Amino acid sequence: MITLNRVFIEIVFYLLLVLILDSPANFAQSSNTGEYQYISPVPGSSMNMPGTNIIIRQGNYINPVSLSSGNIQIKGSGSGIHFFKIKLADDRKTILINPVSKFSLGETVEVHYHDGILNDDGVKLSGFDFQFKITETDPSINYERSVNQILDLEEQERFHIPEEKNRPIETQSTNGFTSDFPTITIENSNNPSPGYYFIAPFYYHSQSIGYLMILDNNGIPVFYQRSLGVKADWKKQPNGLFTFFDLPTHRFYAINSSCAIVDTFYTRNGYVTDIHELRLLPNGHALIQAYDNETIRMDTVVEGGNPNATVTGLIVQEIDADKNVVFQWRSWDHLKITDATEDISMTSSYIDYVHGNAIEVDADSNLLISCRHLDEIIKIDRNTGDIIWRWGGLKSKNNQFHFINDPVTFSHQHHIRLLSHKNYSLFDNGNLHSPSVSQGLVYQLDLKDTTAELVWSFQNNPGTFSFAMGSAQRLSNNNTVIGWGWSYTDSRAITEIKRDGSIALELSIPDSALSYRAFKFPWKTNLFVANPDSVFFDSVYVGDSSSTTIEIINNSTDSLTITGFYNTDSTFSVISDSLPFIIPPLGSVPVTIKFIPVEYGYFKDVLHIRSDTDTSRIAQVVALAGSADTLTSDVEYYSNKLSYKLKQNYPNPFNPVTTIEFEIPERGFVSLKIFDIRGREVASPVNEEKPAGSYQVKFNASGLSSGIYFYRLQSGKFVDVKKLLLLK
Repeated sequence: MITLNRVFIEIVFYLLLVLILDSPANFAQSSNTGEYQYISPVPGSSMNMPGTNIIIRQGNYINPVSLSSGNIQIKGSGSGIHFFKIKLADDRKTILINPVSKFSLGETVEVHYHDGILNDDGVKLSGFDFQFKITETDPSINYERSVNQILDLEEQERFHIPEEKNRPIETQSTNGFTSDFPTITIENSNNPSPGYYFIAPFYYHSQSIGYLMILDNNGIPVFYQRSLGVKADWKKQPNGLFTFFDLPTHRFYAINSSCAIVDTFYTRNGYVTDIHELRLLPNGHALIQAYDNETIRMDTVVEGGNPNATVTGLIVQEIDADKNVVFQWRSWDHLKITDATEDISMTSSYIDYVHGNAIEVDADSNLLISCRHLDEIIKIDRNTGDIIWRWGGLKSKNNQFHFINDPVTFSHQHHIRLLSHKNYSLFDNGNLHSPSVSQGLVYQLDLKDTTAELVWSFQNNPGTFSFAMGSAQRLSNNNTVIGWGWSYTDSRAITEIKRDGSIALELSIPDSALSYRAFKFPWKTNLFVANPDSVFFDSVYVGDSSSTTIEIINNSTDSLTITGFYNTDSTFSVISDSLPFIIPPLGSVPVTIKFIPVEYGYFKDVLHIRSDTDTSRIAQVVALAGSADTLTSDVEYYSNKLSYKLKQNYPNPFNPVTTIEFEIPERGFVSLKIFDIRGREVASPVNEEKPAGSYQVKFNASGLSSGIYFYRLQSGKFVDVKKLLLLK
């Protein structure tokens, strides 16, 4: 009986609660929201997704014990009372409210907080009421238009670009590549920077084919993966993971250096993830964006507007490590549709008025958004969602900056990046320039004087026009890697430019393949490793040979098949009984490398150890070096094999520590010095009197650059000199 009474009381209480909350007088349209730093959805906003969460931030730290769903009520005008889960975000300031069920299309949602939540000082948060409206547009429209938005097919039509799908596919069939592997051509190579090019070419036909590639400075892939569907934004993130966008699933995936998928990223709240950008942050959060297609009566916005137009807005989300949306910014709340540049028709049936394509975190932790169809970089306050400033290019209607040293400015740009506190790079597609030409640009912003000074620029010669896509990446050595995106006049996909403006390398792919962006990063797989990962053959006579053995170690719990070896200099070769061969799980296989110099000199090469499948390759790279010169020391050499001995250092090559062993038969003053190839002393590990005996000395070369060095031991009349090779 007691149990039945308790159930009855709970039912009555729930019904009374519903009746109270159902009263129209219970909610004000908006009250006390101004006391809060950030609220999402924006109070009074419309066209919110049925699956939206609610985010509240007052600005102070919240006492988590005081957080209770009983303090907040949520009601839809059509769907009624909504139950929800409530939690505190990892910043301990942001309250996340996730409704259990979705809201109904077209309804008004009311949110009411009355009392009880405390900050860390024990002060209660002020009560508030606000409303927002849910979109009347079926969210499935976002899937229907996503391919066109991703590939800029409307841009192709406006700029009269030939249809790529009618072009023949150029492929290369050597070195075991897949049958439609695009031909990679390297030109004008002039000491490019170390590292590997990350590029994701794709063919767009009735069924698209996409590649993820990592190419060395010779255009040889150390990794590739082929699959159906467009792949894009293939890059290394600051946490060491490698991420890419996959069109068929509308998600970003993260892989580790063993090429295993370890994480997935996509926009929440019912939005379809957009191709253009994923940024992983040091705190484990992710920045990501979506395009939101809404049906809007444009005849109420502009004369002659379509009464049933599809208009695309921009959504930017910050997602925490637990995949909660902790910040959301919508262009609908901050930008006018008519802010778009003059080439975006306001009377069309489809209007993409923002076309966000890049997200960057500025030096003050606020966000920079590249808005292509506004010709603007917009800075957004990450705490409030407010616009801080708008930096506009050629046809921007809201530019707040004055340009210095740049009468042309930029147009329909991509890929904003922060270089330093005041310097920013971007890729200028230049669609509305006359003539249209694309370029990499670096500006220095002065916020006090609101000026944008052009301090660096680069154009191809002859000029390349990439009407869509593209990127510009500044490397640590101040080289710049430009990914040329989608050009129908130029097959160059990548140009690496030196600091002085000269070309370090140009990489081309067929016109039939498209490439959204291109980057350069260090890379090395740990799926399998070579021990050692560098080999040096010292002082081998011309016509003679020397061999050494390395171990290929499988770090996987699965079997690994080695299918081939590749290097460019025939001076080095691999001796293997058979190919392919299988390395068992966590096992190893020895491989012999042979050095046969045909002339005097110093030789360098890299060996690719490949594991190929029908659709992929992953390769481990081993540095090779060998010496066949006649260089000798000019110091008098005395050899006493029975008493004095200087041994070859090990390991050799080394990075950065190696061991030097020597013996002396009697007490005496011992000098062990290290010299560079020009004879300059760079270190003196031993410089003291020692008794007779055998010694081991550790030499740390962490402050030195890669190259050949000499170490000289002198004790009494005994002198010996040997080489060592530092490879970093």
